[in-house]
Amino acid sequence: MQQQAIQQEFDFSIVSAKLTIEAMRDSGYKNTDHALAELIDNSVEAGAKLIEIAAVETPPDPGTRYARARVSEIAVADNGEGMDYTTLRRALKFGDGTRLDRAGRGIGRFGVGLPQSSISQCIRVDVWTWTNGADNAWHCYLDLDEIQTKGQQLVPEPQRASVPDKWWEVASAIGDPTGTLVVWSELDRAQWMGGRKTLQRTAELCGRIYRKFLTASREPISIALVLARWEDGRLKIMADESCLPNDPLYLMKPSATPEPFANEPMFVPFNERRWSIPTPYGAGAVHVRCTMARPDAINEKRSTIAWPAPYARTNTKAGSTPWGKHADRNKGVSIVRADRELEVSTAWVNNYEPQERWWSVEVSFDPVLDEIFGVVNNKQHAHAFVRGAGFNEDDARDPGESVGAFRERLRESGDPRAHLVEIWVWIDEQIQRMRVERAKIMRGTASSRSRHKDTGEEVEDAATKVMNKQQSEGEVGETDRADQTTVQDKLAQLVESAKRVRVDPVVAREWAEETVFNDRRVLMKGVSLGHKDAFFDVESVNDVIEVWLNDQHPVHRHLIETLDEDTSEQPADELRERLNAAAFTLKMILLAWARHEDKVPLGMKDTLRDVRMDWGREARKFLQVIE
Repeated sequence: MQQQAIQQEFDFSIVSAKLTIEAMRDSGYKNTDHALAELIDNSVEAGAKLIEIAAVETPPDPGTRYARARVSEIAVADNGEGMDYTTLRRALKFGDGTRLDRAGRGIGRFGVGLPQSSISQCIRVDVWTWTNGADNAWHCYLDLDEIQTKGQQLVPEPQRASVPDKWWEVASAIGDPTGTLVVWSELDRAQWMGGRKTLQRTAELCGRIYRKFLTASREPISIALVLARWEDGRLKIMADESCLPNDPLYLMKPSATPEPFANEPMFVPFNERRWSIPTPYGAGAVHVRCTMARPDAINEKRSTIAWPAPYARTNTKAGSTPWGKHADRNKGVSIVRADRELEVSTAWVNNYEPQERWWSVEVSFDPVLDEIFGVVNNKQHAHAFVRGAGFNEDDARDPGESVGAFRERLRESGDPRAHLVEIWVWIDEQIQRMRVERAKIMRGTASSRSRHKDTGEEVEDAATKVMNKQQSEGEVGETDRADQTTVQDKLAQLVESAKRVRVDPVVAREWAEETVFNDRRVLMKGVSLGHKDAFFDVESVNDVIEVWLNDQHPVHRHLIETLDEDTSEQPADELRERLNAAAFTLKMILLAWARHEDKVPLGMKDTLRDVRMDWGREARKFLQVIE
């Protein structure tokens, strides 16, 4: 009796439905668009050829000043195969589904896509699905209020119901014999604000994620986005966008790339390679493709295509053009699983260089490799693979250990990196080679980012003038006392120094020539120093001071990148936001130094104060060039 009383008083379920639902609401979808991609995945798996995304706006309350219409419902309709009673009920259950086979080849993953993505955005999700007309559909739903207030434990039993009339007006797929409609309402977490811009952004993302399905040689799919608004008791179509392929490799045609590259490739193939990786569920294929921009896209002087007005014959930077901005939004390594993109990772990108947008890499792999690549359940990330960006095999090997012995040791120990090391190293090599080729194409373009506001002088040239003036006045440092040497010897010394910070030899040679042939005494570049401690490093090589800006340190991301990116066409409010962020970062850096002085032993305080005073005096002299 006592045990029965205890069981009635307490819930001994292994998992609390209420708390689990709350945790799953924070499931890590980047935004509403990526949550919607889960529903599109289901449509693709169901064999749909038409997928429609509809956002319904509710007008603001009359008399409300400055209010905008808000999105009150989001729906995804398709003409896929539909579901029966049991499949529908299972589809709304977490951790169930029909695609949990580990050796499967489809884009499904964990059987949580529909409910998890839905509750990450809304309180209630309704599903209608039909195999014999939408007026004879099965209807089921999940309502978080019922789960949390009434303790609901079971997915409700589906009921026969016709799809509501309003959805027939905005989604043509509902008129097909088979299909499914998913509707999100009570949108307490959705980030959609409505309007044509939101539709365009979503169309661009969907066009990239599903580009291979949109261009499939056999039965390509079509994705449309509709914005509707309630007016006079009816839904009125306000905007209608179709998804065009958005290819980060820029090889597809036609595509969403702006003119003059909408109907011809903007990039050209650079290299590709395939691997086969064994798993307990069978071998999985990996295909890596590399592309880089044609001269037509980045150097008008070498272009065989007429650049459109107002960019033609104006010495406009390629990065400021519509196609350059498009490439910037797609820059990085596109990771594709079963023809569906998981993410474009910028882990391989040197964000200090705006020209990084002009190369691209796509890594495609089979679902059987999910564990090796580290695919997470919301299909937005392959964390194990991305961790290998910039992997330095020399640092990972034991002293005296050969490359072959190192990789064999990984295989024998069961280290998952054993399958990926060769791919990582190959990708890094290709990116370095593409950077060199891109630099050759860029010669002669207007591409400098750090110039004096009045004279247009490069920062390296301005610093060189200050150093030469100091030397003539008797202020000398190590580089002023360097022995005179030949140009070739000086070039060789600079190249070797750059190679020590893992710069590609060809790129190092270009940097050295840029420095020597412009009579510069300063070389400042962003590199990976292999740690996150110092945000810059200094070397004296012959009569040149090298300043290596560590792109792995937060200062690089929050200050240097913020100030160095091309902002020629950014709105004023965005510029103010960038400047505020940079000012905040600079103040935090100064406070970090102050805290460092505060923590050192008393015997070191005078030394640090002297260093601070000396640096301040030197800064005053260098900043005279802008006063």
